Amino acid sequence: MKPAVYRNIKRADAEVMKLLGELGVATVHEAQGRQGLMKPYMRPIYPTAKIGAPAITVSCQPGDNLMIHAAVEVVQPGDVLVVTTTAESTDGMFGDLLASSLRARGCAGLIIDAGVRDVTDLTAMEFPCGRKRFRRRGQ
Repeated sequence: MKPAVYRNIKRADAEVMKLLGELGVATVHEAQGRQGLMKPYMRPIYPTAKIGAPAITVSCQPGDNLMIHAAVEVVQPGDVLVVTTTAESTDGMFGDLLASSLRARGCAGLIIDAGVRDVTDLTAMEFPCGRKRFRRRGQ
């Protein structure tokens, strides 16, 4: 399959995303027929982190974060970046530099099934947005 970057992404309704974020993972999982729950090891890097936002999905080769860099150019304020790899990967594919780029673009967060580096720095900077909350374009 040839890599592709989609730039015109239809986002979900902002109010629906806000509600889903408030309801929490267990409630949403049960309401959608107990489908779509992530693996048990998928956890926030700090306990207060939670999110409900339109997803920009990214598929990467293990150890290659090029498509994450491409997604940084597509992400809009309020989006969450959801990243997976084509095979299991513990490589540190995301860290404080990419976090700074996503924060500058108003990214609401990151969900990644791969290694993350600079966790202490990401926690200290309260990635993604710290105390400042971004609004999606046109709101």
